[in-house]
Amino acid sequence: MRHARSDALGRLAPVLHTDVLVLGAGLAGMRAAIAARQAAPALRVTLVSPRARASGSSFANRNNALGMQAPLPGQEDLFVAEALRLAAPGHAAPSLAAALAEDAPARLDDLLGLGLCFRREEDGRLRRFPGCFSSVPRAVVFDGLAQAHAAFLAQARALGVELLFGFEALAQLQQAPGGRVAGARLCALRGQQTLRIHAGAVVAALGGPAPLFARRICGPGGSGLAYGLLASAGARLVNTGFVQWFWVEAKGLDFVNPGELAWPEPLAHLAGPRRQHCPMAYGLSDAALDLDLLARQGPGGLTRAEHTQRGALDLALAAHAGNGGALIDAQGRTSVEGLYACGECASGMHGANRLGGGMVLAALVFGARAGRAAAQEAGGQAGGPAGGRTQGTAPAEASGAEQERQDNGQALLRWLGRGMQRFGTPGAEQRTQASARQAFRARLRAVLEDAQTGLRSRLLARSALAVLEGADQADLP
Repeated sequence: MRHARSDALGRLAPVLHTDVLVLGAGLAGMRAAIAARQAAPALRVTLVSPRARASGSSFANRNNALGMQAPLPGQEDLFVAEALRLAAPGHAAPSLAAALAEDAPARLDDLLGLGLCFRREEDGRLRRFPGCFSSVPRAVVFDGLAQAHAAFLAQARALGVELLFGFEALAQLQQAPGGRVAGARLCALRGQQTLRIHAGAVVAALGGPAPLFARRICGPGGSGLAYGLLASAGARLVNTGFVQWFWVEAKGLDFVNPGELAWPEPLAHLAGPRRQHCPMAYGLSDAALDLDLLARQGPGGLTRAEHTQRGALDLALAAHAGNGGALIDAQGRTSVEGLYACGECASGMHGANRLGGGMVLAALVFGARAGRAAAQEAGGQAGGPAGGRTQGTAPAEASGAEQERQDNGQALLRWLGRGMQRFGTPGAEQRTQASARQAFRARLRAVLEDAQTGLRSRLLARSALAVLEGADQADLP
């Protein structure tokens, strides 16, 4: 059911009603919507995504494959111990790491039931690989992300999930700042159309911070708005400074592991440990190699280095993903009532570093848990038309009764991307002047505080500040 409410510009803004609203249709969002519908078939579940096609790191990464940690029975304690060992100096909750191990078999069964193309041994068993930061072969890999996306989408449709493409969330609907989330305000990716969707519970599955950086190797289609949306709603964020950084060739952005470079003593002995993981590490001794490359950066953030097989290369840092987000509990709840989070915008199950394949597992485990819990919460409020939501005045947004100015933030994003690449990468405090760093943050705060600036631009600024302020506590050794 829908009705209309005049917005600040005099247009009629449709108001829709659902029970569970899922924002984001990557792996975590798909899993949340499916789980919500499976848990409560009588409730309306609405899945919102800016794009109908496969996008993001879940379904459109450059490898056309995803790996997932899948500890076997009897390996749970070792898995949890490894995950927690890698967390420092970030924050990780043992209960959330244990939830990953507990639910891994069921989530793997979900993927197998979809008929995904897993890599297998000659005898048909799943082939298992050691993921980054671990020598234990327990990660499984499937190929063909477009097919995987189609399989998830088909399951969601078959269950009756309502799909809304072409819109992105720009605000949560709340009666007061930090108060219960009762829906979201959406804006069309193209054009000026706005929607308000009332919901009994909202699940944020909005991706990570990599799109904020000029050099990035995340999947296409990400917005970088997640931290800003969650923080604007009042959710507690953790680990936002722990971005996953990859070294890449400057021209083609092809990955280069620093362990494969030619290193003189006294650094040569660190090459072996460094080859065991792709992203730059926080708190590990082999980060000394990354620090050396950072110290040698020249104009444009490029470092000239000698590869043992490929010769001289110009290397640059590229943002791949984030390890931070809204701190959640074991059911995916954030610190704000009515708001859940899963996928790359949720944190607490890992800290500064995460096991290779850990994010796919976390997306599936906490996507399923958040979807079920959101359905349970929404079901407790059901009773009115359209799945329990009744017509009425839309709640005030967390930002107050300000005008709904529309902007796409593209000009800001270009400026922000260059600034984040300069001031938001590791070692920036050694390479840049303090006055320049302070001026960049001051401009971000000015954007955030200017009520005449569009919502999208303010969310981008808030997201960038969350990363920068988190990075103040995320220094490499």
